[in-house]
Amino acid sequence: MRNIVALSGGVASAWVAWWVVTNIDKDAILYFNDTKWEDKDLYRFLDDISAYLGKEIHYDTDGRDPEQVFYDQHMLASNRVPLCSRILKAERLQKYIVPGDVVYFGIDLQEVHRCERISAIYRPLGVQTRFPMVEQQVYKPHVFQWLKDTGIELPRMYKLGFAHNNCSGGCVRSGKKQWVHLLRTLPDVYAERERVEEDFMFMTGKRATYMKDMSLKELREIHELQPALDFDLDDSDTVTECVGICGTMN
Repeated sequence: MRNIVALSGGVASAWVAWWVVTNIDKDAILYFNDTKWEDKDLYRFLDDISAYLGKEIHYDTDGRDPEQVFYDQHMLASNRVPLCSRILKAERLQKYIVPGDVVYFGIDLQEVHRCERISAIYRPLGVQTRFPMVEQQVYKPHVFQWLKDTGIELPRMYKLGFAHNNCSGGCVRSGKKQWVHLLRTLPDVYAERERVEEDFMFMTGKRATYMKDMSLKELREIHELQPALDFDLDDSDTVTECVGICGTMN
């Protein structure tokens, strides 16, 4: 049996790594899957966590970034079908684990509804799932305080107002409000995600957008005309840590 912590690059899974190594298994495997769309500071954060725990992190990767996956799958990922998460994270993790393993996820009490869905994915694979933040009644504010106490610098994506540290803030599951926040804070990342969307439509000859009803180009043009315009939150603006639970190999 192996104890495996599914690291996402976020503070929640970092706390889980500390808790598991401290309380369950000092030889636990810290597993991170690289989508190659990550913010550079995410790697600094993982290095700091590795040094703090005195453990190496196992880096895994499909070898492709999301854009390459979109062309290989003939489909642009979206907030309805986040196929990049399924292929680059879920399938990689599910190929890595073996029956008898225990996988620990950084799901907190506000996301407890996700636990059974995650467990249902891994149970048929003979793998147990655990959620230490739920078990220990730990909320995100406690995790941020823990990180402050370690002296490890908070990832810059949080400092910039993002709720997660995935794909440099340009997650395909984002809604309008989060995309506008990305445009305002990291316009270079926004421009790159817009390029991917526009290139895919040009190459395939069909309309394909991350959001259901609007392309990033259209959203940017609206923002340029009405910079003070705000957008209501939708389900896609509640993007949380991406740890490969958006799908299964089966």
